[in-house]
Amino acid sequence: MAELQAARGNLRDRMKLAASILAGQAKADEEAPKRETVFENIKKQQYLKVYSFLEQVQLDPVPDNYKLAWEYLNGGNNALRGAVDRKLDTNGRLSSEMVAEILDECEGQMKVQDLNALVAESEALLAGGFKTLSKSGKESMAYAEALQTRLDWMRELDPAEQADMPIEAQFKALLKITTQMMQSTKKASESLDESTKKLSQMRSRLDEANEKAQRDQLTGLPNRWAFEQQFSAATIRAKERFEPLSVAFIDIDHFKQVNDTHGHEAGDRVLQLVAKTLDGFTRGNCHLARHGGEEFVIVLENTTTAEAKKQIDAVREDLAERSLVNKENGEPIGRITFSAGVAPFIPGEANRQVLRNADAALYEAKNTGRNQVLIFHGG
Repeated sequence: MAELQAARGNLRDRMKLAASILAGQAKADEEAPKRETVFENIKKQQYLKVYSFLEQVQLDPVPDNYKLAWEYLNGGNNALRGAVDRKLDTNGRLSSEMVAEILDECEGQMKVQDLNALVAESEALLAGGFKTLSKSGKESMAYAEALQTRLDWMRELDPAEQADMPIEAQFKALLKITTQMMQSTKKASESLDESTKKLSQMRSRLDEANEKAQRDQLTGLPNRWAFEQQFSAATIRAKERFEPLSVAFIDIDHFKQVNDTHGHEAGDRVLQLVAKTLDGFTRGNCHLARHGGEEFVIVLENTTTAEAKKQIDAVREDLAERSLVNKENGEPIGRITFSAGVAPFIPGEANRQVLRNADAALYEAKNTGRNQVLIFHGG
């Protein structure tokens, strides 16, 4: 432990030294003639901000922490910035566990930018394919017109003129036009084949990237970003079909204690178990996702809040009957329970309000004993 603290102290000392060097350079540059470019000066100030931020929130300058600090200060990811602000408001600092949670939670939204780039590339490739087809079609028309013109010209010749023009020359003229068209068509075909091949590869990449962007890596469930798409689509269907719709937030009880006592690997296995248990009860009209940390969310279509409560209670009771053991050392983890809050979707009410209502019911369930499912009744 002493060696670890000493190593961290060295890291922080280096970070302070780097910050002081940059700050000293910035001060010296103010007094000395300007030689660096505007871009170099901006980059220097950005690095200085990152070092200062890491020191303020008590984080070591390791890759993940640096990545989060850079995105928070210089990136355009509003979800990440909001998540960091919430952690700082609650805890006043950040830990490596919090950083891992925030990066995992916002990863899907980060990858959306990559997806947009792939979509743009696909559209450009498609546009190129259409241009190739259009060019090939125009050249085919030009060939037909040239051939027809040549034939018409030959028909209009007097017999005497036709006799003076050897048949070999006539065929050569036609053959030249035909050869030119065949070469042009071959090039167009090869270009189109190559574009089709690239487009097929790009579609595979796009499908793969889209799937990864919508999945939580630990549990395999849809992530928060995917849930928001599912929830939005479900509310539209509910309004069109005049059907009830319920939303439930589920939070594992005393999960921090599991992490602190048995380690994060055991905590990860608990998360996977709860995810698998919840996923086992979902039907075709249910959409389960990991919302972040130890929290899950379910959209239940064509389901009243009373029906939703009954279904989730059944899962809660099934899970609570199990007694878990840490596979690494054989130590008992004990029972794992969860609390849940259920709220109805009411047409005309904002989707965000429905989620806030479900979260309020969850908060009440956590504060009145845990290991229970409560329905939001307003007020």
